[in-house]
Amino acid sequence: DRCGKDLHNAHYVCPADLKAEHDKYQNKVRILQEQEKRKEQMKRARENEARFRELKGKFFGLEFTDGTIVVRVLDSVEAYYDEGNALHHCVGQCEYYLKPDTLVFSARIEDKRVETVELSLETFKVLQSRGLCNKNTKYHKRIMNLVHKNIALIRKRMAA
Repeated sequence: DRCGKDLHNAHYVCPADLKAEHDKYQNKVRILQEQEKRKEQMKRARENEARFRELKGKFFGLEFTDGTIVVRVLDSVEAYYDEGNALHHCVGQCEYYLKPDTLVFSARIEDKRVETVELSLETFKVLQSRGLCNKNTKYHKRIMNLVHKNIALIRKRMAA
């Protein structure tokens, strides 16, 4: 019914390969459910944008580099979702943008996402830095060092 098929039609109710048709329509239903879930998440994200800007606005535009790696603050709720979708981790859907005591960065090389970095604004320590599918990358230590070398810039923004 959710797939728009006539459930009174024998072609759909008694297909030649019931298992294959069942699996096909189960997959369609799963995709529809995921789309609905994403719509709801994005609606909630738009509603949280003002709160996010209040919490993190003073850090917007913060960026530093070692010449190869560029680390920049995620500056919108949509950016959190984009980051999570691109690297297949939960930074967007787990609403890290509403955590008041952390700051999240995107580490990139030639504008390609490499790792996402979460920094504690209480201890100024990196809580986590994750690449594709929550794995560390070959740049992990360099990214961690780059963030640590720039803690003074972050502290300066906090004081502003």
